[in-house]
Amino acid sequence: GIVKTFPGVRALRGVDFDLRAGEVHALVGENGAGKSTLTRILAGVETPDSGPMLLASVPYAPRSRADAESHGVRMVMQELNLIGNLTVAENIFIERLPSRLGFIDYRRLNEAARQAMAKVGLGDIDPATPVKSLGVGCRQMVEIAAGLSRQCRVLALDEPTASLTDSEVELLFAQIRRLRAEGVGIIYISHRIEEVLHIADRVTVLRDGRIVGTRPAGEVGSEAIIHM
Repeated sequence: GIVKTFPGVRALRGVDFDLRAGEVHALVGENGAGKSTLTRILAGVETPDSGPMLLASVPYAPRSRADAESHGVRMVMQELNLIGNLTVAENIFIERLPSRLGFIDYRRLNEAARQAMAKVGLGDIDPATPVKSLGVGCRQMVEIAAGLSRQCRVLALDEPTASLTDSEVELLFAQIRRLRAEGVGIIYISHRIEEVLHIADRVTVLRDGRIVGTRPAGEVGSEAIIHM
């Protein structure tokens, strides 16, 4: 029953949504359907006007993004959240920079960053590279690497493949499958329906702030999703 209204716009109109541990649940719909708003509420970026949330059967009402992350709920947003003047490694571990004697331990930092970057196909990039010198696709992968490197119970990915090559998409999917096998619940937002059917376990369609329906991905085709 999640409701969210912005000035002049009712973005969510009583939305019911559930996510299981160890599944990829895709959210699809046209621009303005409410997909990003719903996930931003889950991630503590927005506050719902009404409607309760539960995390593992316990009431859940994050007051901020940091509060949500303290509960293991993380989001990789469509708008990149990187600091251009910092290095790749500093961006990936900005909240937990390793230190030694009161100073950043760059050896440990860069080694940890190399491991995180290798998982998304960025193993050939020097972790000391300033983010502002990278192309859009690489920046997107750095953002994803940062999200994947953190312990989480719920991970929301908002249009994560928009700027990626086919090979980068496959690397991302490999990491999504790894997290799913570890019991993480993953919310996957994308306009690419064939991609959704390839990676998702269930698909929920949002239209004009309402849930149209939820279907197992293996039991629905692209035409049915478009119709919904």
